[in-house]
Amino acid sequence: MPRRYKLGADGQAHPSYFGKLPDEFTKEDTLRFLADTDIQLYRLLSADTHAALRAEGYEYKNGGLVPISGKETVMQEQTGGTPAATQEPMKLDVSVRLIDPVKNLIGFASVKFNDCFVVENFKILQGEKGIYAGMPSQPDRNGGYRDVAKPITKEFRSQLNEAVVEAYTAELDHLQARLAAARGGQERPSIKEQLTAGAKQRHKAGKTCGTGTSRETCKGKGQPRAGQITSGHGGPK
Repeated sequence: MPRRYKLGADGQAHPSYFGKLPDEFTKEDTLRFLADTDIQLYRLLSADTHAALRAEGYEYKNGGLVPISGKETVMQEQTGGTPAATQEPMKLDVSVRLIDPVKNLIGFASVKFNDCFVVENFKILQGEKGIYAGMPSQPDRNGGYRDVAKPITKEFRSQLNEAVVEAYTAELDHLQARLAAARGGQERPSIKEQLTAGAKQRHKAGKTCGTGTSRETCKGKGQPRAGQITSGHGGPK
């Protein structure tokens, strides 16, 4: 290791490294000093020094620092993967199982992620604001339920919900088409249109019942349940 002496600000001679005092070191000087020290003491680079060099984009070769070609390579090693901007949206393949409505439960879904991982038993639910996907869950110790799988970002939760709802409405429309074909091609409103119309009727009936009409009279109106389909059959099996 090259070592000479140089006068410091105090007028005294101090050991220098390549003609520089420690307070004159650049970042590269500090890294090279660490590497040279390792070689003198251990005859090889320590893991910490090697990591420090790589983090700053250098390798130690033949007693000097050599820049690593390509800044992206250094960034990938620091983050442990490719930059987020290059990642593609996750591919979702959804299959749906229709059931007779049980309260607000109207179906189940299975989702395959990027053709390599499948999660079963997503619930398809009918809420006040429309259809949405419920997460797979299991009973907990407190008598409730807890999710066993769930999105951790708002963006992916939205993507997953849209994929499940789209698959459900598509399956309902396929069922509607099969029923129409069995009846000789009679056209009826789509299942989605029937659900929307039913929600409007329930909303209108709720306003009417709230203006002095007795509860018994409202009960007799025969409004369709949430998720009920008026297609002339007992519901999807």
